[in-house]
Amino acid sequence: MNKCIKLIFGKIYKELNKLKLNKKFAVLYFFCVFIPLVITDFLILNIVYEKEVSENQSDMDYVASLYKNSLYNLMASNQMYVNSVNMNRKIDSFLNTEYESSYEYYDQYFALINDSFLSSLSGLNSDNICVYADNDSILDSSYFKKLSVGRNSVWYKMFMDSGEEEGLYVYYDEDIVSNSPIQKRRIYYIKRLNYYRNGCEKIAVVDNDPAGFQREMKELSNRYPMYIRYENYVIFTNMGDDIIYVDEIDTQNRDAYVTYVNLKNTTFEIVILNDSDIFSLILKDQQKSILAMVFFSVFFPYFAIKLINHSIIMRILEVEKAFTRSSGKSFDRIEDIDGTDEIAEMMRKYNEMVDANNHLINMVYKNKLKEQENDIARKNAELLALQSQINPHFLFNALESIRMHSLLKGETETSVMVGKLALMQRQNVEWGQDFVTIKKEMESIEAYLGLQSYRFSERLKYEIDMNEDCADYLIPKLTVVTFVENACVHGIEPKQGPGWIFVRVYRKDKFLFIEVEDTGGGMGEDEVGEMLKNINNVSIETLKGKKHIGILNACLRLKMISSDEAEIRIDSEEGVGMIVEIKLPLDKLDRTEGDGTC
Repeated sequence: MNKCIKLIFGKIYKELNKLKLNKKFAVLYFFCVFIPLVITDFLILNIVYEKEVSENQSDMDYVASLYKNSLYNLMASNQMYVNSVNMNRKIDSFLNTEYESSYEYYDQYFALINDSFLSSLSGLNSDNICVYADNDSILDSSYFKKLSVGRNSVWYKMFMDSGEEEGLYVYYDEDIVSNSPIQKRRIYYIKRLNYYRNGCEKIAVVDNDPAGFQREMKELSNRYPMYIRYENYVIFTNMGDDIIYVDEIDTQNRDAYVTYVNLKNTTFEIVILNDSDIFSLILKDQQKSILAMVFFSVFFPYFAIKLINHSIIMRILEVEKAFTRSSGKSFDRIEDIDGTDEIAEMMRKYNEMVDANNHLINMVYKNKLKEQENDIARKNAELLALQSQINPHFLFNALESIRMHSLLKGETETSVMVGKLALMQRQNVEWGQDFVTIKKEMESIEAYLGLQSYRFSERLKYEIDMNEDCADYLIPKLTVVTFVENACVHGIEPKQGPGWIFVRVYRKDKFLFIEVEDTGGGMGEDEVGEMLKNINNVSIETLKGKKHIGILNACLRLKMISSDEAEIRIDSEEGVGMIVEIKLPLDKLDRTEGDGTC
């Protein structure tokens, strides 16, 4: 894959090198200006279009919510009226009474309708509320009728077929004699009156006034063509009062927003139509902005690149002419340099080159002499570096001679001590090596504690525990040895009885932990606090005049290799001992290629 990409770019590069500068600028304009700007403009128009669509959708949703709320209010008002009748004990008692004569009925009827509740009920909107009772002794009136009168009506059959206790029922009544189709649209709210659960069967019917319903709906919004349908009937539309069925509405090439309202198992569909072409509206409304965008996106960059092209090419041709006029030994200066850009600077540099040509031979000789002096100085430095290695070499040879002599004399302990001393000294003076692996640092600690065990005899015991997966990490040399030395000198040496030194190295989560613990005399709380304060604020300047200079030096180097993320914790108790914990982030440590794995 990479070879194919390199091959393609190589061919493009070769073809571009064959083009003149003006053609290169044309290619640059087309691929780096024209095409990106066209794509950007398209994306901007698309964002504007999506925004307009979203706003239009939100607007239609708002208009639809107006009609939904109106239907909910219609249902709520019908329920409120009917529930008031249902819970009225006087009406229930009136309808359950068996009347002996018409006189007795009318006497009770006029007494009832003169009641304050029924007086207010008679003025409810323009809707007709009537209660049908299965009581043949009552006489038909505006508010009360025998149930036998309504059993043959369409609304009664729809109500009985539904099997519900209440509901909203819609149909188109062809039997109504009227020149207006509006009057033939019927919306009935029907409910059984069974609050008191006694007497005869009673049904309350609200015949919602079609004309009033139409007026209320028309007042909501005329922003979009719309209609409300139930099954195939159009119960309202602002596209013409003569429309009765859905099939009469032309919905082709129109975006439609559809939502539904469910009122007591009767579902109405509200359809909002949108005739407008949103993209055409955007072009019309934003015509000036689009033309300005095209000008500044296409034509303005074109003329700008033409001017830049002329500015660059003319001056490059001037440099080319100067080189053409020049011979192999001398060059002509360029006069009247104008501008402060890179090309003008290049022309000035060319003049400087012309001025420097006369001094070229002299400068070459001077450079050669200076180079020879640098070579001599470098060789002297190398000799001094080699010399600095000779003295430790003689020291190690002398220590090795003493160790071999001790072995020949049978002085095994002396030989071992000299060998450990040589190991420590070699690491201390080893040329060009500031870091050592933890494994080598542990070997130095082993050598140091081995020497100290000869000194303290039975008073010193030690144990070194290093996890193998930590062996290859690099740390500044002699840092852990410094803490071990401190434990030995300040912990074990002042103690009268025997003591232990434990060195532990392990990993936990993403950190490397090094612990140096001793069972020596320990330190007081104030002394520990002072030491931690010095460690946390250690710097090269603060090392001067401080106690525990070796510890502070080691801490400073550990902080430097870990980007100041090393953490040192000290826990000590007088007469018990002390433990030093060093916590280093693994991602800050380098490691050598070894057998240990992590």
